[in-house]
Amino acid sequence: MIDNDNKQQKENEENNNNNCNETTPIIGSPSSTSNEKEAKENELIIYEFHFPVELCGRLIGRQGVHVDYIRQMAQVDLVVRDDAISYEKQVVALHGRRVDVAQAIELIAKRFPSDRYPQVTFKPINKKIIVRQRPPECVPIPSSIAQLYLPDGIPTEVLVTSVVSCNHIFAQQILHPSYPELSRLDNSMSVFYHHTEMTPLLPRPIQPGIICAAPTQAGWFRALITVYNSNQDMAMIKFLDYGGYLYVHANSLRVLRQDFMIIPFQAVEVYLDNVVPADNQEDFTSESIELVKTTILGSCFKAIVTGYHYDNTPFIQLTKRHGH
Repeated sequence: MIDNDNKQQKENEENNNNNCNETTPIIGSPSSTSNEKEAKENELIIYEFHFPVELCGRLIGRQGVHVDYIRQMAQVDLVVRDDAISYEKQVVALHGRRVDVAQAIELIAKRFPSDRYPQVTFKPINKKIIVRQRPPECVPIPSSIAQLYLPDGIPTEVLVTSVVSCNHIFAQQILHPSYPELSRLDNSMSVFYHHTEMTPLLPRPIQPGIICAAPTQAGWFRALITVYNSNQDMAMIKFLDYGGYLYVHANSLRVLRQDFMIIPFQAVEVYLDNVVPADNQEDFTSESIELVKTTILGSCFKAIVTGYHYDNTPFIQLTKRHGH
């Protein structure tokens, strides 16, 4: 009897392992170099899949205990929301680093083994993993700080300053009255933070939503902490004046002086309307992203808002200035 029980337990464990392998999508593929692989794993993504509405209670747990467990163990943001089309399904959205999203899916798969819950799959909605490299929706810029936005329905002259993906960019409004002050701010910050031993580290505990000063090879710039990994003391930051995301050691970040908050944050984060991966592709290829960078990065365009994503990020269309 004991042998049979052990055999059954072993079979159950093998089934659970197979379930993770069969139903958990492989998010990304091994890269040719360790640096490329690490960069791929650290990309911020939004991964959405349908989930049976009758099982959402078990997924969430009493008073949200299981969702909190997944968030803590995988360091992701997990949202369960209604599906706009079907009343029989809900949408589970995972926001975080690619490697952490994969871990969260594995945790859910272990709670819903395929032999007992064949209706639970992790097929991405629209057959695409949408690479957004966004912070979780719970990390807005504080309302007391000015952030520039694109006006609705009015063509605006912009300079593309960062390309995250083929349909995800940052732009500056070059005709805004505060724009000429940006270069002076950059110079002042680089001079002040040149001697880092004279500037204070960020106080612990570090929380997402903190505005700080962040170093790059080009100087020091204002940044927003979007994700913080306390186990490794690493932070995902978004550059607020030029755009783009970077995963850095938290010890490299510094407290931002109040007098460096004199102008609004210049970079506007947008999605390009009607730009999607090619058929049968889950993601944009690195070659296509490089081509987009070569084509639009550092160039000026007229931008017009065409709509908004559910996370309130605007969709825009770009046209060449002066009709060219």
